[in-house]
Parts: sequence; C-alpha cells; structure tokens
Amino acid sequence: MENGKLYLVGLGISDEKGTSLQGLQKLKECWKIYAESSANLLPEGTLARLEKLVGKPIEILSREQVEGEKEILQSASSAPTALVVSGDPMIATTHISLVLAAKKKGIQTEIIHASSILSAAIGESGLQAYKFGKTTTLAYWRENYKPMAAYDTIAENLSRGLHTLLLLDIDEKLGPMPPSEAARILLEMEKQGKKGMLTLETKVVLLQGVSYGGEQRKVFAPLLAFSQMSAMRPCVLILPGALHFLEEEFLQSL
Repeated sequence: MENGKLYLVGLGISDEKGTSLQGLQKLKECWKIYAESSANLLPEGTLARLEKLVGKPIEILSREQVEGEKEILQSASSAPTALVVSGDPMIATTHISLVLAAKKKGIQTEIIHASSILSAAIGESGLQAYKFGKTTTLAYWRENYKPMAAYDTIAENLSRGLHTLLLLDIDEKLGPMPPSEAARILLEMEKQGKKGMLTLETKVVLLQGVSYGGEQRKVFAPLLAFSQMSAMRPCVLILPGALHFLEEEFLQSL
C-alpha cells in the first residue's frame, strides 16, 4: 500500500465531469477524501455523483477546518488523502499554505489541476488576457470591516490602462455576493476613495454562473443596471481599462 500522501484535486468550474481522469484515478486510490464546503456551490448533486464515481464517501470540511489543516494533515501523514476543491487547487492562498504545511511535516503532495474562473472569465469576456492587471476580491463589508484593497487595485490597474478581474466574495452564511451588493460596495468605496473612477454610469462586465451549467448571465452595462440583480450563481465583475476596438466590439455583443 502507498504511504501517506496528500492530493489536492481540482473539480474545475462545472460539475463532477470537470474532474480529470487523472483526478478520478487518484481519488479512487485514496483512503480518505475531504471536500471544502465551497464545493457545495457547484451544481446540485455534484459531490454525491462524484462519490458514486470513485466509490468512496466524501467528508465536507468548513473553511476554518481546511485553514486549520490539522485534520487533513493527520490523515495524510499515514494514508493517501485527498482534498477536493472547486476550480484549480493552487489559485487559493489557503491551499498553498496547506501544501507548505504538508511539506514541512514530510508528507508528499501532488496537485491535480483543473479549469479556473481566472481563465474562464477572461475567455468569456473576449478581453485580451495580457491586458489584465492584478486580480482582486471584493469582500462583503461588515460593520467593523470595510476593506478598500479592491478599490486600490482597480485604481492601480486603470492608471496603467489594464483590465481588473474582480472576484465577488462567497460567504458560507451569506452565499455568493449578489451583483446589487457588489455595485453598492464599489460606489461606497468611491465615496471614501474619491478618485473619480466609479459612478452609476461606469460600465463593467458581469459574468454569472460561468461554466456552472444551467442559466448563465453575461452583461456589459453600467453599475446602475446591477442595483436589483440577485445572485443565482457565483459572479465575477471585470472593470475594463483601455479597450482595443476588437475588445469593445466583443463587449457590445454580450
């Protein structure tokens, strides 16, 4: 039998069919399989169908349990263990930390890559990949937590004529941030930052439910248009920088 090892297996951004054949084979070889709670945001029944494919139960862990690392590393220290994640495993800082912690304990690791919202969103937008600046996340604002990092990133990218991919927060209790909340936070940021970048008329790209199957929404419209939009599926926004005429033509076709 194989000694302890940790596999990080990406599900991609569709359903269980987004898992590679290599990923399925590794899961079948594992004694223990965990999945992040965020994987529940995949199409309904994805993890149940994945369990049938690999012939093993999958235990759901909260974000705090994954970040705590203890349970996963304890299992991986003695037997082949997998953490199943939506998207590509190494996009999230949490997973990089987990791999580093495993290596420090002498646990072998292997990454099974998959499709990511980073590449899918850029592709769906029709914007040129090399014209994107730093990607940032728009976090939910709370009474005592109102980060401005996303606003600063947008400002930096726009100053260089670059597009900004804005990932909208996914909270375990609140769920995916709806476009209406994203628009509200961006406009509140403008009130504080006062750089004159964002108004109700600022046009942005909304991509909702990209590659998740079912209903998708792709819109290029002013922030005002998002004021009543709810979140059917996880969303991303793209704030365009300087547009090539082909990019502009593609956006107008959305």
